[in-house]
Amino acid sequence: MFQVTKTDLAARIGTIQTNHGKVETPAFVPVIHPVRQTIPSRQIRAMGFDLVITNAYITRNSYGERAVTEGIHGIIGHDGAVMTDSGGYQVLEYGDVPVLPKEMAEYERDIMTDFAIPLDKPTGFGLPLATAKSYVKKTLDACRQTMKDSEENGQIWMGPIQGGEHSELVARSTKALVKMGYGMLALGSPVEFMESYEYGLLAEMIIMAKRNIPHDIPLHLFGAGHPLTIPLAVALGCDTFDSASYMLYARQGRYITADGTRRITEITEFPCSCAVCSSHTPAELRDNQDGTNLLAIHNLYAIKLEVDKTRQAIHEGRLWEHVIKKARAHPKLYDIIRVMSQNSGFLSVGTPRFKEKAVFLFGPEDQYRPEAQLYHGMVRRFHTKKTKLILVPESGSKPAYLSRRYAQLGRKKDFAKYQVCEYSPHLGLVPVELSDLFPAAHSVAARTGAGPQEFAEFAKTWGAFFANNSFAEVYYDKKDAFLAHHARSLPRTIKRRQLTLGSEK
Repeated sequence: MFQVTKTDLAARIGTIQTNHGKVETPAFVPVIHPVRQTIPSRQIRAMGFDLVITNAYITRNSYGERAVTEGIHGIIGHDGAVMTDSGGYQVLEYGDVPVLPKEMAEYERDIMTDFAIPLDKPTGFGLPLATAKSYVKKTLDACRQTMKDSEENGQIWMGPIQGGEHSELVARSTKALVKMGYGMLALGSPVEFMESYEYGLLAEMIIMAKRNIPHDIPLHLFGAGHPLTIPLAVALGCDTFDSASYMLYARQGRYITADGTRRITEITEFPCSCAVCSSHTPAELRDNQDGTNLLAIHNLYAIKLEVDKTRQAIHEGRLWEHVIKKARAHPKLYDIIRVMSQNSGFLSVGTPRFKEKAVFLFGPEDQYRPEAQLYHGMVRRFHTKKTKLILVPESGSKPAYLSRRYAQLGRKKDFAKYQVCEYSPHLGLVPVELSDLFPAAHSVAARTGAGPQEFAEFAKTWGAFFANNSFAEVYYDKKDAFLAHHARSLPRTIKRRQLTLGSEK
């Protein structure tokens, strides 16, 4: 059902096969209202959205048996894949709905939706643990009954993960749904996290779920539909994500951009060249009687552009850089850098061991990117029998043994007794023997103004490197503040020598 073709961090580019064609992931899934939709589904399909989501509960109340006869695709006018929410959103908003999970499951089966979701009890955000636990139990009971009664007809049943900020409940919910045999999972209740700007908690919730999901099961994220959060969701392993944000924002006169939203009344020049923005001025759009729909179409273009950028970043191996750049767009979103830094092991699983394009290293956060962490691990295991160590800053030539500096050092008497290492604040020590490995030989680093105290991974590698080897002498430029700081931790038995080199050009 789900075939993965490319990965980076925990993100996957892949294909999900459905009864109504294939869905390329990562994919944004626009919400289509089954009754009040003002932008035709066929127009959204033409924009490149092959999968949409609609509400089976509202469809049942509004169309009843007609939807069974025509099918959900006929009701909403969409010939691609359709996902249906069984009423969980209404439960979250109003408490409960007057229909049983078994009845909704049967209805979703009968209207031939491609992706069906059992009627769940969303936990939302801020519930006490005991209450959240009871909601999770109710959801799992409904999911268990749904799978027991389901018939094989090509539909993909999606198990809704609940638990909110209670990570142990998220883990329990995920494991139970996998055990039940759900072919796809959906992480519930993130909207309230985002409305509260709890992006760090959202990231932790996604990671907790992903740690308990087999690689061949795709993950959907409910309610994620903004260019700021899409790259984060994808990087952490969400394959599809839905939202009605394109229309909800438009009704509020809000214009989606790559780094936030703007009131249409505040815009004098459109920072976009989509079909809407290239044919209207802001004033014309404000005065247009169909302005809400036009604004919603722009918002869809803006969201799609972000998904396309994120897909391209995966292809290029630059997803980490793309997410970090996005994180700087809002102080609350910046918290995701902490979460990603603390979960580099989780993110390394899907990160290729080699990339065609050079890794860009900017600030201290980049010491935690998976490529840097893997290199730190190699250096921490490095062992040599040499007893003299020369430490020098990174040269402009890569690998290090091709630099003029290394040739200059090679003229040193008894050079064979010397271990030579360059150093990088981001990658740690770089033994010349490992300098032709990725990413040491395939990276570009900024001259960071951060102090040595901000590079904790360098300190760990420094300690492990000296613990794993027996150096009697270390040669380095004692005026180098970065090295001088770390040299203070060297055992007194190691003699510190001043190294003097000519400039390298």
